[in-house]
Amino acid sequence: MKERRIWGGILIVFGIVFLLSALDVIPFNIFELRGWWTVFIIAPALISISKQGITTGNMILFGIGVVLLLRELQIDLKGYLLPVAMILFG
Repeated sequence: MKERRIWGGILIVFGIVFLLSALDVIPFNIFELRGWWTVFIIAPALISISKQGITTGNMILFGIGVVLLLRELQIDLKGYLLPVAMILFG
C-alpha cells in the first residue's frame, strides 16, 4: 500500500511538471535534462527510505544525489544552504 502511494505521488509530480511545460509556464524538456545520471543515486535512496524509514545511510545517499544534481544543473547552493538546513532540522 505504501509503495502505491509513492508511485502515485511520483506520477502526479511528473504529470504536473509536464503539464506546466506544455503550458509554457516552466521551460522543461526531458531530452535536455542535465544530470539525469543522478537518478541512479537518488532513486535507491528513496526506495530505501520507503522500505526502511529514514536512516543515516539513506539520507546521506539522498543528500549526495541531490547535491550532485544541483551541481549539474548549475544551481548555486550557498544561498540555499541555511534555509534547507533549517527545514531539515525542523
